Amino acid sequence: MSYEVIFSPKSRKQIKALRDEKLKMKLKEAIVEIGMDPWHRGTIKVEKYDNIRRKRVGRYRILYMVDKENNEVLIVKVEKRSETTYK
Repeated sequence: MSYEVIFSPKSRKQIKALRDEKLKMKLKEAIVEIGMDPWHRGTIKVEKYDNIRRKRVGRYRILYMVDKENNEVLIVKVEKRSETTYK
């Protein structure tokens, strides 16, 4: 079962701001994978949060929430890994 992928305004802005087209393609591929199976191997639950998961794409992280009832995945943010990524 696939899920509908929805982008938060912040995540949409973060992806648009990226200049590296190759990285954008990798992120898009990862987001398609998340939409197909939000719990697939390579995704990890974020500590301290019940329903937020993350996927690593190089030095970047895609943070997302899964809504099982509506079959939706909300991409919360896409950021380069740092100390403030998960806050």
